[in-house]
Amino acid sequence: MTDYRYVFGTMGGEQQLAEIACYGVTMDMQMNKGGQWQGTFQLDQTGMQNSDLLAASIPGRCWIAVERNGIAIWHGFIWSRVYSAQSKSVQLFALSFEQYPKQRLIRQDTTFTAVEQRNIFSSLWTQMQSDTGNSNVNVIVPGAFTTVVPKNVSVLATDFKYYDGIMSGLADAVDGFDWYIGVSKTGTYYQKNLVIGYPTLGVGQSPGMNVFEYPGNITQYYLTEYMSDAGTNVFVMGNGEGSDMLVSEVVATDLVAGGFPRYDQVVSRKDLDDLTQIQGIARQQSQIKRPPIAVIKVTVKGNLTPEFGSYNLGDTCRVVIKDPRWPGNGFSGYKRLLKWSLTPQASDNTEEADLVFEGDPDV
Repeated sequence: MTDYRYVFGTMGGEQQLAEIACYGVTMDMQMNKGGQWQGTFQLDQTGMQNSDLLAASIPGRCWIAVERNGIAIWHGFIWSRVYSAQSKSVQLFALSFEQYPKQRLIRQDTTFTAVEQRNIFSSLWTQMQSDTGNSNVNVIVPGAFTTVVPKNVSVLATDFKYYDGIMSGLADAVDGFDWYIGVSKTGTYYQKNLVIGYPTLGVGQSPGMNVFEYPGNITQYYLTEYMSDAGTNVFVMGNGEGSDMLVSEVVATDLVAGGFPRYDQVVSRKDLDDLTQIQGIARQQSQIKRPPIAVIKVTVKGNLTPEFGSYNLGDTCRVVIKDPRWPGNGFSGYKRLLKWSLTPQASDNTEEADLVFEGDPDV
């Protein structure tokens, strides 16, 4: 049986307060957004004072770290708790540290001119954690990146803008980047590292990539096919205005010949002034937006190979499916993991993880 530990501590000073047995736990993590955790503990636990349990789980003041078989897999801060008098239980809800910038205003005039976007992103984290009033949540920021995509950012303190809005505007742009906060454990200390990758993070296609199969380690899957964001005619707009704008169009002629009506999609890349590069992106986007867009969401057993923890956000995995939905030889394709949701096992069920791949409209 997989071993889970739930360790609680204080945001200020990183002091560990208690290890608390929790049940009804679920947690998730998503690229560029972070995740959530929820679970419940009982009062009157053997060997623990109720006052200590409550002091270790104060919303806003305390954090929770989750370990799976001795390896830290999730770290965040308590955001709310609900006490039930009848059951004498405390339900907790926590947010991962990726969501902390949503709670912080930019309170100093901030300007970056022609600075690499990842360096702007890192500098905003450093600035946020350097402010007054216990601002440092101990996220370790990476060193400087070589300039690839320079951008301009200007925010006044009087604008009262949150850090998250500016950060997301950089990372989630068409020419943006991947990021998340990785957690590891050294001794009794949980280290939080800001991980940034341009254009993406994760391991690409390789002979040793993780394989998920149905039937096999996949216990259930859902296939969603949709037309929003899909197009038979994809336009990529580069630098310039009006008739001087650089534009490349790619048409899925086989789909049109096969009976699809025309659907147009536009991708803006105003940062590009190289037509050859724009044409390459248009070909790529034509495949990504090829209708109908198909998304596979799978449920796997966490303890089967590949075991949960052997794959990371951004990794490319191979998905193999053989069932009546795929007549003939079935389905085999490469999918990039962008979100996981984990349900630790209880006494009456198994440990399961839902994996969401690139292309899902919810991510």
